[in-house]
Amino acid sequence: MNWTLVLVGFALSVLMGTALVSLLVTVRPEWSARRRRITAASILPAITALATLLGILIIATANHGESEHMEDLAIAALFTIGGGFTLLAWVGGLVGATLASRRQAK
Repeated sequence: MNWTLVLVGFALSVLMGTALVSLLVTVRPEWSARRRRITAASILPAITALATLLGILIIATANHGESEHMEDLAIAALFTIGGGFTLLAWVGGLVGATLASRRQAK
């Protein structure tokens, strides 16, 4: 896997965390800053985890013909990559949300 993909994924998650915490300030001003940061940081990982689980479900239920013995390997690879990107999205979203909320506090 190319490292550029990891860097782009991290940068996009930082931007999404920043945008979502700014949106939550206007939509939910009664929430605490910590609750807004955690909520903004957890939306993209939830989407990524859902997409990973959907991909695993598709692989597990599809008819593979002669290559059925590769199903376990495909599920393990998708679980590893999806889990890694879910963790990356959470960390990046948390960084972006924290930076945006610190900027708004000043």
